[in-house]
Amino acid sequence: MIKSAVAIVPVSKLSVVSEALGSLGFSLAWEHDPGKGEMYGEFTHPDGISFHASESRGDGTGPVCIYFNVEDIDSLAASAGLTAEDKPWFMREFHVVDADGNHYRFGQALAE
Repeated sequence: MIKSAVAIVPVSKLSVVSEALGSLGFSLAWEHDPGKGEMYGEFTHPDGISFHASESRGDGTGPVCIYFNVEDIDSLAASAGLTAEDKPWFMREFHVVDADGNHYRFGQALAE
């Protein structure tokens, strides 16, 4: 039985994620050097969401995109000094791009 899936975002340095998503509440929970000085870590949010980031190209290359389904999107966007916008596909969204070109999209379904 599959219990969950974890995205692994390829980055040049773990700090790239901290700089891009720190204002949204994400923080580095742990980091590990599996060898060769290429760090691997987990970023978590107080709401219980997490993903991994890796400096190793063995874990893939980017840029990539992660989509987060959220509640109260306007408050979350404001915490980063951003504004969410209504999209034609019935979502209200904003996104952040890190220094490595990875996209982090945040969306909330619009009421029909």
